[in-house]
Amino acid sequence: MARVCGADRCALRFLDRSPARNRRWCSMSRCANRTKVRPHQARTRQSGRITES
Repeated sequence: MARVCGADRCALRFLDRSPARNRRWCSMSRCANRTKVRPHQARTRQSGRITES
């Protein structure tokens, strides 16, 4: 099944070959990681925790 990437800034199409047919992003390293990092950073800033990178 062909899908469009779920990331806000990406419109790539990909072939969803996952067993459950529920893949959301074109690439975990390209779009999924960026999409997941934004809310994590916002929560971290909001709670006042400092993380080392």
